[in-house]
Amino acid sequence: MSHPLSRDTSLSIVHALRSGTVPAEGLEHFAVGLEPQMEALREQWEFVSRGHGQYRFLRGPYGSGKTFLAALASAEALRADLAVSHVVISATDTPLYRLAEIYRKCCQGLTVPGRRGGALQSVVDRWLYRLEEKVAQLDHLDEDDPAFSAAVQRRVDQDLVLLGREAGRFAACLKAYHEAHLRQDFVETRGILDWLSGEPKVSAAVKRVAGVRGQVDGADALTFLRGLLHLLREAGHPGLLLVLDEAETVLRLRGPERQKSLEALRQLIDALDRNQFPGLLLVLTGTSDFFESPRGVPDLPPLHERIRDLSREGEPENLRQPQLRLPAFDRARLLQVARRVRDLYPAHDAWRVAEKVSDVFLDRLADQVTAGFGGRVDLAPRMFLRELVHVLDLADQHPDYDPFDSYRFELRESASELPLRPEESEARDLLL
Repeated sequence: MSHPLSRDTSLSIVHALRSGTVPAEGLEHFAVGLEPQMEALREQWEFVSRGHGQYRFLRGPYGSGKTFLAALASAEALRADLAVSHVVISATDTPLYRLAEIYRKCCQGLTVPGRRGGALQSVVDRWLYRLEEKVAQLDHLDEDDPAFSAAVQRRVDQDLVLLGREAGRFAACLKAYHEAHLRQDFVETRGILDWLSGEPKVSAAVKRVAGVRGQVDGADALTFLRGLLHLLREAGHPGLLLVLDEAETVLRLRGPERQKSLEALRQLIDALDRNQFPGLLLVLTGTSDFFESPRGVPDLPPLHERIRDLSREGEPENLRQPQLRLPAFDRARLLQVARRVRDLYPAHDAWRVAEKVSDVFLDRLADQVTAGFGGRVDLAPRMFLRELVHVLDLADQHPDYDPFDSYRFELRESASELPLRPEESEARDLLL
């Protein structure tokens, strides 16, 4: 689902590719081969937007585009007015079994249309604004009326009754935030939001104002996630797309922590199946090892039975089963992406750049970069696109530059170069 491409979006895309990262916007303009998977995810978030909870596992080898697909889906979900958040699972900072930390990172990365990351305050303020609108429309009071503030307070209390039964401390914080907001005490409002989002270092004075103690822990995390979903709905966002990326890091944990991680995942999908998280679409990405190796999902049979891949040889792809499989990145797809990036590149002389960086040169560039990784096309996309942008930059800046004569790919890694990921380094080392 492509949208008009502005020059600023083109510049943002090219800048990110130049740095070896996934662009924050405009992904649909060079996404290739992912439309069937995107259509499957669209079906799910449309269902989620009607008050249901869903989950989906993006499975594919390294370099197949799992993170890219998750980012592409997030961008489109934002256009549908959902909130999104992207949490990278790690073996140290954010292991899957630490649900309180995942909740905190979810709040840190919370994004809504017009606000990328850290959007919790925007959501709370939007919730209050909508309650004020109800007072104006239903109670026929305007904000200059002496009775307006008391009427809004009654609306806040009414809205928090149901939430208070499910997430009492979450509701208490929202009530305290509104009261501090009326006093224009911005230190307190900031502190209350910090505690609500799971930040561990919040002053005792702020906690006393909100009527809470301690900090958000693992027992609170799922309750607070339900509170966040309620808040998003009341603020006008029909759901949340929460991406948990790189689940395969679970395989690097010791046995007890690995088991706790798998149990946490089972707990999440059990709750989603019982519709305890209406409005949540949980998307988890992982390699085939995570889903198939004895140290991964099969190590917890109840989880494995719930989400296992039912595909059989000779069958067409079932895009509605829990695991959504991505094919390995191949050469044809690599070149198709390259042509799209060349065509969107914001050149001063687009005709000259396209002539110099021709399809013939793109083919040669693909040969050189993939050769640097032992012919592994699946390992090449990140470095290939970075090299492509470098050549496009040179062709755009220097009319006499001829990449056929001048360009040679060298796979290096130093402080000034793009750091190689473990899989990339391993493939390079095999050639040395």
